[in-house]
Amino acid sequence: MVYDRDKKRMRRRHVLRFFAALALPALLLGSAIAAAEWAAPDPPARADAQQAAARQ
Repeated sequence: MVYDRDKKRMRRRHVLRFFAALALPALLLGSAIAAAEWAAPDPPARADAQQAAARQ
């Protein structure tokens, strides 16, 4: 490996780790929200919609 005089390689690694640390909680939160929405039961049908369908 070539000597990294300006420490650019180390700095790049730190930046990547920083963005990974930001992205991971965002992905987990998004997955949790999506799972909660997917698992939520459908809202009950309104009574007027059932009465309107019965009239037709």
